[in-house]
Amino acid sequence: MDLLKRMIGLLPSASILFSAALCVIIPMCFYWVSNRMRRHDPPWKQEMPEDECSQTMLPAGSSNDQYEE
Repeated sequence: MDLLKRMIGLLPSASILFSAALCVIIPMCFYWVSNRMRRHDPPWKQEMPEDECSQTMLPAGSSNDQYEE
């Protein structure tokens, strides 16, 4: 019983535990809402696959005929 009382004494107060829980729950809610909203993005706003992106991205001021595939 003495060990249990000592362990309970080491726990932080309820307000600190509540604040720590909110620090986890609030960002998770923002992440969840953001993912739900991004499901309905228009096609032009969705990310391109990596293999297509590497073929279309060229340095500024360059043209396609300078690079061979």
